[in-house]
Amino acid sequence: MSDKKPVDVPKTDPPARPAHELGSFLRPAATIQPSMTVPNVVAPPTPNAPPPKPVPAVEIPPEAGETAEELFAQLRRLNAEGKAAIDLDLKRLMHMDSPVAFEAESNQWVYGLLILTAGVWYWFGYKIGLASAAASVLLYLTVAKALLRRRIERRVREQVLEDLVRWRKLWNFGGVAIRATAEGDGEICAAPKDNWMSFVRRRSR
Repeated sequence: MSDKKPVDVPKTDPPARPAHELGSFLRPAATIQPSMTVPNVVAPPTPNAPPPKPVPAVEIPPEAGETAEELFAQLRRLNAEGKAAIDLDLKRLMHMDSPVAFEAESNQWVYGLLILTAGVWYWFGYKIGLASAAASVLLYLTVAKALLRRRIERRVREQVLEDLVRWRKLWNFGGVAIRATAEGDGEICAAPKDNWMSFVRRRSR
């Protein structure tokens, strides 16, 4: 058996890594810095600065808090005591769109007089029929109109002055006014252009 000496294999260093790969090992890890807070620094007052002006107090008059119901009750009281009068424009209130007029009431008179005139014409001839027609027109323009006006006036004073909702509808429509009855005072508050609540406030002081 031949004696053989072991062959020494030279050791070689591992290949050097590129610089861009070494950067990931040499770069330090990112650190999280604690958040910085800014203290609330209040500037010291200026020695010569004038003191702040006080805010003036706003006084609310007591009548500003009055409701429409309370003012409506005061209006009825002023009317009952004779300090304020309710004037009505009956011609305006008899309009077909009026909230206090009913077309059926007027039609009852018209239809009744027409039937009466037709009956007279049929039974007594055209001469008496024409006279009956003229009398019916005159009767409607005098008696019927007067009764309708009186009924509307009674409805306003007995029903509308007791109901705020109906009073507001009437005021928005018009044909009604409030008149001061004191001597030397002729103030008139007419619907719908004037404000009846302001009028009552002035008269209730």
